[in-house]
Amino acid sequence: MSRTADALERAGHEVVQVEAAGPDDGFDVLHAFGSEPANWHHLRHWTRNRAPLVVTSVVVVSPGPTELALRLSARVPGVLTSGRMRRQLLGEADAVVAGTQYERRLLIRAFGVPEERLVVIGNGADRRKPGALPGGLPARYTLLAGAVSKRKRQAEVLEALGDERSIVVAGGYAGSVEEKARWERAVAKSGARWLGHVGDPATMAALQRNATALVHLSSGEVQSLSVLEALAQGTPAVLSDIPSHRELEAAFPSHVRVVGGPSEVPQALGTFRDEVAGEAPAVPTWDDVAAQLTELYRRLLRTRPG
Repeated sequence: MSRTADALERAGHEVVQVEAAGPDDGFDVLHAFGSEPANWHHLRHWTRNRAPLVVTSVVVVSPGPTELALRLSARVPGVLTSGRMRRQLLGEADAVVAGTQYERRLLIRAFGVPEERLVVIGNGADRRKPGALPGGLPARYTLLAGAVSKRKRQAEVLEALGDERSIVVAGGYAGSVEEKARWERAVAKSGARWLGHVGDPATMAALQRNATALVHLSSGEVQSLSVLEALAQGTPAVLSDIPSHRELEAAFPSHVRVVGGPSEVPQALGTFRDEVAGEAPAVPTWDDVAAQLTELYRRLLRTRPG
């Protein structure tokens, strides 16, 4: 959301966080990021300064039991589930932004969003100038980036790779106390260098730029920023077999390998040509994203009654 706002401001728009606006401040478009119950609750109390509503849905599920559970929860009669809240919020939006084609299809099937209100606008990634690398890193390493959690499956990756490959992990811990013990064991056994949260964009860019590859085996993503940013730096990626990653593989076949699980990671890493590193594919920038949103906003304002 913050990167979208920055890009919109560079394009000449004035962007205000709703929480920082006064009760009588006006705006042309309200853009909500996320269709979770928190936004549903906020919009229940939206009575002043009505404007076209755009919702970026951010539905983080993959095909299988999680998708089925979400679809069922959106239609349970007589019970106000989180799925029904999401369905109501999306149903009230003048336009809904999906991050991928899979999410677009899911919004139609699970939540009944009309096709004419849907637009697919993925995330962006600017090729940032790399800063200095943290000290003591190996000359060649595989990178795992992003918050460490059960969904992101970093522990499984470390267990699969063992100590046969130099691994650097950049991401704060975001799991349970029970899961953390497994994570710490995996780090110790593999000899991986765990940097924790890396908040400096230039340092993260350097980590991405100098890695031989990124490994990201999350069980559910809309569009991972860590993956897009690594690709923008010219670093290839080994990704889990979920729809959004399949779409990235189709878009950037020389830089993306999709695998069925952690055991397939070593072989996939060996398929990248050495000369791939440094060749940055044409990942959309945040300015590209802002341009698409600007056209969407203008279309809504042109067709607004009155």
